Amino acid sequence: MSVGQNGPGFPQEPQQQPGMPPMPTANPLPASPAASDISGMRRERPGTLTGAAVLGFVTSGFEIIGGLLWILGGAVVGELESTYQTGTDIGTIATVLGLFSLVVGGVYIWGGVMALKMKTMVLFVAAGVGVVLNIVALALSEGELGLLSMLLGAVTLLLMALPASRRF
Repeated sequence: MSVGQNGPGFPQEPQQQPGMPPMPTANPLPASPAASDISGMRRERPGTLTGAAVLGFVTSGFEIIGGLLWILGGAVVGELESTYQTGTDIGTIATVLGLFSLVVGGVYIWGGVMALKMKTMVLFVAAGVGVVLNIVALALSEGELGLLSMLLGAVTLLLMALPASRRF
């Protein structure tokens, strides 16, 4: 039985030869993370998802401004319709379209915040509904209103459909 530095039964440290450099000691390997540590690690948000969220915020501004303009225009047209007794409901349709646009603008903001938290479904639905709403606006205005918001919504849908964004 050998007698080491800590007493009998413990291994002895290797003896150094005189005139030789000391032997290097091995550093222990770092411990790998436990399974609970891996599940608690934060995932990094891809740039496409951040870009989609930012486009959601920008598009929400256009939707809200457009919704207010549709409501204002619908009120003016509604007054003209009632004054001249045309019998059409274009003012009411424009007002309802403006209300829907305000709601979609709010959902875009909510979807952008959720996308920054890596929950993408709300922004995906908001962009889809926004594209459809702006296609209706394009049809009603004979191709003059809603083009920018429709394009921004389509780009948002494209960014959300990329593989990096779909994983979240």
